Amino acid sequence: MSRVRRSRCGVALLVALMLTACTVQLAAPLPTFVPTPILLRMHTSAPTPTPYPTVTPEASDTPLPTITPYPTTTPVGLPLWLAPDVPTEFESTFGALVSSGQFTWGNEAAAYVKVETANASTPADQIIASWTYAPVVAFPTLADDISMAAIRAYWAGNLAALSAISDVSGGPTPATPAQAAPLTFVVSQLVLAWLTHWLGAPAANVPMQVVPPDGVAATLWKMRPAAWSIVPFQQLDTSEKVLTVDSANVLSPQLDSHYPLVQALALDGQRRDLAALGLKKLGTLPTTNRDVSKLTVLVMTGTTALTRATAYQMEQTGITLPARDILPFLADANIVHTSNEVAFATDCPYPNPSFDVTGLTFCASDKYIDLLTAIHLRVVELTGNHVNDWGTAALSHTLDVYDANAMLTFGGGRDAEHARQAALVVDHGNTIAFIGCNPVGPPGAWATDTMPGAAKCDDDYLSKEIPRLKKIANVVIMTLQYQEYYEYDTPQEQVDFFRKYADMGADVVFGSQAHQPQGFAFVNGTFIHYGTGNLFFDQMDNIATRQMFADKLILYNGRHISTTLFTGISEDYSRPRPMTTDERSAFLATIFGVSGWNSAATPAP
Repeated sequence: MSRVRRSRCGVALLVALMLTACTVQLAAPLPTFVPTPILLRMHTSAPTPTPYPTVTPEASDTPLPTITPYPTTTPVGLPLWLAPDVPTEFESTFGALVSSGQFTWGNEAAAYVKVETANASTPADQIIASWTYAPVVAFPTLADDISMAAIRAYWAGNLAALSAISDVSGGPTPATPAQAAPLTFVVSQLVLAWLTHWLGAPAANVPMQVVPPDGVAATLWKMRPAAWSIVPFQQLDTSEKVLTVDSANVLSPQLDSHYPLVQALALDGQRRDLAALGLKKLGTLPTTNRDVSKLTVLVMTGTTALTRATAYQMEQTGITLPARDILPFLADANIVHTSNEVAFATDCPYPNPSFDVTGLTFCASDKYIDLLTAIHLRVVELTGNHVNDWGTAALSHTLDVYDANAMLTFGGGRDAEHARQAALVVDHGNTIAFIGCNPVGPPGAWATDTMPGAAKCDDDYLSKEIPRLKKIANVVIMTLQYQEYYEYDTPQEQVDFFRKYADMGADVVFGSQAHQPQGFAFVNGTFIHYGTGNLFFDQMDNIATRQMFADKLILYNGRHISTTLFTGISEDYSRPRPMTTDERSAFLATIFGVSGWNSAATPAP
């Protein structure tokens, strides 16, 4: 008999006994059969299933079906919302979360995750980014500062609150509100949304022009001087002038922590935890638009000649005293440049301040290097026409002095090949190429195949070298020791000469020759300064040769984004000091005028 059949007989007997239909006598009663319960793990949201039936003697040998557990729910397509004032840089990052399938774009009411401007009560752990903004005007503007109180008053409808920004008189007294045209606020839609969120809706009488982000600079120029704007830091354009806010300078690496034009962005919503995890995996969230690790401050200064009356003053009052009043402007600089026209010489005599005795043959004592180290000089230009005054041996010695003090040189060198080579500087991720030349001589100043000197301009070489440098450097700076003109206005032949290097691709074209300051130009994005005037030199015979510029170029993330101008007047034949407010206004009005910028009809750069 098979196992199957025996089993079936036993089951039949058991059933018969239970029904008392069998007369077989058993020694003891059989225990009652209790079926083993089947335990099921139920999902809380699933309906209660029908229990499996109790096994009966007639059940077949077919095995019970395998129970498939209920699946675990994974959030898919949770609505994600970006507030209207969230910068566009966030769209791609959060768009990647949407592309993953875990989120979908939604509206504010239904959103499980929200990205929006934080407020005072937003918990610190929800802040994901900080976005910095700057107030700007067209570059040829006399005003330097704006107050937050004036911005708020203007926003509330008091248009006279910002009237001083449109003053173009250059005189000691700013234009009165009645004289000044009401300022139009030029703004992108995104920035307007943020300001409205922060300050409330602007008053109905506030003149406003909404433009695309890349149209702000050109619009400011077309409407100057009666226009201003607020722009995101990373969108600054070199043709704009950045205003300080209550003296806080957004261009300085040491920005005051109380600077007001900062937007904090927060991650909110009941599933922000999932979004935060996804952002961590992506690793592409922009946390700031003003990363100081990408910010370089470069100061370009003009002619330095530590000789004659300048050297005499240094000997009498202290070698580093000429730096005293310009040091605050240089304090945040990463790179300082000057064109030092005079070679150091071990046999240089004690300086005589008399022009009649000294004439135009110059040298400097080795100890005067202390003045250059005091201003933290890092890059020395050698295009000057006096570099070989004391002989080529003195210039060779001078190059050794610069090397010993870790100062890079360009525009001159140990021979013609060395002289024409660019100096490359890498700072905070920005690569800057400095290249320069002297087109006017005298011939004795130029380097030869065997002798040191200044680099003679070779346009055939430069037309190839500047584009080559553009491939390896973010910013190319071309400097020139051009013909001296003792006038503010720039002659047309000088304009043409400088602009051809802009056409070759230089980002900055800079005149190092000028003992009297000259004007500016913007050519297809290139910043041109035709002449800055003296940094350290003794030309005290008239106010024009005592006036001077130092240009602070702000480089950010591989781009020249802004320029701040130091305006000074030389004192004691040696020491530049900052101009007073009235001196500065009059000087800038003159320089902007000779640059062709006093008329709003001048085309925008």
